[in-house]
Amino acid sequence: MENLENQKIETLDYYVAKTLKNLDKWDYPKLEIKKTSRNVFVGSGNADNTGRILAREFGGAGFSVVDYQSFFINCDDKNYDVYIINASGGKDGVKMAKWLTQNGWQPKLITSNPEPPAGEFLRPEDIFAFPSFKEPPTYNVSTYAAMLYGILKEDIAGAAEKIKNLSVPDLRKYKFVFFLCDDKYEIAGRVAKRKVAETLAGLGADAGGWSNAAHGMLLQPNGDRLIVCVNCDYEGEGDCWHFVAGSYIEAILSIHYIIGKNQTEADSRNILRNYFANAQKQGWKFGKIW
Repeated sequence: MENLENQKIETLDYYVAKTLKNLDKWDYPKLEIKKTSRNVFVGSGNADNTGRILAREFGGAGFSVVDYQSFFINCDDKNYDVYIINASGGKDGVKMAKWLTQNGWQPKLITSNPEPPAGEFLRPEDIFAFPSFKEPPTYNVSTYAAMLYGILKEDIAGAAEKIKNLSVPDLRKYKFVFFLCDDKYEIAGRVAKRKVAETLAGLGADAGGWSNAAHGMLLQPNGDRLIVCVNCDYEGEGDCWHFVAGSYIEAILSIHYIIGKNQTEADSRNILRNYFANAQKQGWKFGKIW
């Protein structure tokens, strides 16, 4: 870890292009998720959002590390199919695996790490390691994209060319970005606002699905705000930039691409300087690390 700050750091868009070249070439674990209301997906950060996408497609519910315990504590039975989404297989994944198994559930782990620290609390047959690249901390471009592609089998034909040809907005002209999405892709907006917070210094962000945002989230004029529209149009005041995506993967990777194109060397160095100090304070365990 101590030598990482001396390494060259590529921006998010680099990993988007690299990921799109490999998604349909990788081998994926055989994970069959049943369509049932008794699926429960848990995760932290954008693993939480990945789980919520899976819940929309396969049924059930998604929870974050903040609130998953409150759901399970109130369950009268143990008959749930529980999936932990955790790219590193460590950090919050360890405490989630430990708590769930100790309280009577038998979760499966969807991860990018073939030797996850969370495996200490899981059966080997319940660990599903998806392919990915080693990426800088917080990036998680290939990790969650591979999980979504390997499980949902979305059509990504033409996505790489579309993303490469996006007319990328200058986010640094603004102080705030709002990601306005059609309701299906509302979770892509959640991914986006988190990724801005993780990646771009000095820029605020929020997001909303169309039906929720229409209830007043964009009524106040704001000359310092850019509205990024994902699969929807906006006719209110202020600057607007939009793109159309045909899948969750395309929407999420498009967002990573435009953020990466606005990312500076200083942004990247901030991530390295601060991430590992925070990890030490949290007492996180890592398996493999960038």
